[in-house]
Amino acid sequence: MAISSILDHPVTSLVVVYFVYLLGLVVYRLYFHPLAKYPGPKYAAISRWHEFYYEVVKKGQFTFKIQELHKQYGPIVRIVPDELHIQDSEFYDTVYTKAGRVDKYDWMAGRFGCDTSVFTTGPDELHRIRRGALNPLFSRARIVDLQTIIRTKIDILLDRIREFQRDNKVLPINRAFMALTGEVVMEYCFSISYGHLKLPNFEKTLHEPFMAASISGHLSLQCPWVPKMLSMLPESILVKIEPLYALVFRMQADFRNQINAMKQGKMADVLAKSSHPTVFQELISGNLPESEKETRRLQDEAQLVVAAGVTTTGWALTVATFHLTSNPATLSRLRAELEAAIPNPTAPLSWAELEKLPYLTGCVREAVRLSYAVSTRNPRLFSKPLTYKDWVIPPRTPVSMTIVDVSDDEDIFPAAHEFRPERWIGSPKTKDGSSLERYFVGFGKGSRSCLGINLAHAELYMTLAAVFRNFAFELYETDVSDVALAHDFFLPSPKLDSHGVRVKVLKG
Repeated sequence: MAISSILDHPVTSLVVVYFVYLLGLVVYRLYFHPLAKYPGPKYAAISRWHEFYYEVVKKGQFTFKIQELHKQYGPIVRIVPDELHIQDSEFYDTVYTKAGRVDKYDWMAGRFGCDTSVFTTGPDELHRIRRGALNPLFSRARIVDLQTIIRTKIDILLDRIREFQRDNKVLPINRAFMALTGEVVMEYCFSISYGHLKLPNFEKTLHEPFMAASISGHLSLQCPWVPKMLSMLPESILVKIEPLYALVFRMQADFRNQINAMKQGKMADVLAKSSHPTVFQELISGNLPESEKETRRLQDEAQLVVAAGVTTTGWALTVATFHLTSNPATLSRLRAELEAAIPNPTAPLSWAELEKLPYLTGCVREAVRLSYAVSTRNPRLFSKPLTYKDWVIPPRTPVSMTIVDVSDDEDIFPAAHEFRPERWIGSPKTKDGSSLERYFVGFGKGSRSCLGINLAHAELYMTLAAVFRNFAFELYETDVSDVALAHDFFLPSPKLDSHGVRVKVLKG
C-alpha cells in the first residue's frame, strides 16, 4: 500500500519513468545500436560522460585517450555512442578526399559560438554556397596581389626585432608572430589595424580571445546552455565569473560592430582609401542570398576566417622558429640557402620565388606538420555505407580521424617528432613507395580543406625567409615542452604554464 502511494506521486512517477528510459537506452546502445558490434569500451557505448571528463575536467585530453583506446582495441574504435574513430594513415584520403562532398557532424558545430560559419556548417549543400563565396577571395591569385600588405607588416616586425636586439631584451617571438598574422588578416578582412605589432612586448594579440574560445569550447560543446546563459550577463559580471567567455563575447561584439559599420556605409572613407578589396565588403556586396548576409551570420564567418588566419599560421611560425633555433645544423643549411637566393637581405621578397627554394619549402612543410593546425578529431557523415577493412559502417554514422595521428605516424615520418626539412626534398616517398605529399594533411583535404592555405603559405614562406635572412636567435628559458602538444583545445596547446617561445636576438 505504501509503495503504491509513493508511485502515485507525480514526481516519483517521473523519476521512475526516467530511470526506465535510461535503462532502456543503455540496453539499446550496448546490444541493439547499429554500432554495438564495434570495438571499444562499454562506457563509451553508453554515454559521453567520459568525453566530458577528458575534455573539460582534464583540459583537452580526449585526443590522447582515443590514442590509448586504439592501442587497446585496434584501428577502428567506437569512442562515443554514435561515433567511430579510425587511426590508419592509409585511410585518410578515403574519408576526406575520395569520398567527395560529405556532411559534417552538426553536434560539433556548437564549439565556438559561431555555428553558421563555413567551417562549422554541417550540410554539404549549404557549405557549397558559403565556401563558394569565400574561395575566390582566398585564391592564389588574390593572395599574390596581397603580398604588398604582407611585406609591409613583415617590415614592421623586422623593425621590432631590431629594437629588441638593440636593447638586448628578451623577445616573446610567439606573441610577435601572432601579432603579425593578426595584422595581416584584419587588414585583408576589414582594412583596419589594431596596432598589435607596435605594442610593447606584443602584450595584446588576437590569439588570446581565439585561444579562450578554444579552451571554453569543450564546455560549450558538452553543455551548450552555458554560453547562452553567460551571454545574457553584463560584461562587468562576466569578467569576474568566467574571463575566457568575456574575451570571446568581446571579440564577437567587435566583429559585429565592424560588419554593421560596413553595412551602414560608416567605413566608406576607409575602404575607399584601401589598396585592396576587403573580404567582408565583398561578401556584403556579393551574390550571397540575403539570409547569408545577416549580421550574425557574417559575424560567425569573421570569427572563423580571422581565427584561422591568426592562430594556425602564428603557431606554425613559432614551432619552426623553436626547432630552427635549437638545431644549429638545420638553421645553418637554411641560412646558406637564403643567403644565396637573397643576396640583399632588405630586398622585397616574392612568394613565388621563395617557393622554389627546396630547404625553405621543407621548413614550411615541417612547421605545418609539427604544429598540427587542428589537434582534435574531425567527423564526417556519409550518405552511403563506408567500408573499412572487414567493417561496413552504416550510412550517416559520424566517422572521424585526427591530423595528429597522421602527422606523428612513425611509419610515414620516421623520427616524427623531429624537425627534418630534408625529408621533403626531391620527390620523397614513404617506405611502401607512396608520395610523402599524400600524408601532408596539416591543411586538411578535400572540399572542406583549409580555406586560407594560400594566405598561410605566403606568410610562412615570406616570414621565415625575412626573419632568418636577417637574424639569429638564442632560446631564453624555453625548451621543447613550450611547443609540444600537451592539450587539445581544438587548437593545439603546449603545457598550460608555458611562458611561450622566448629568444635573445643575436647579430644576424
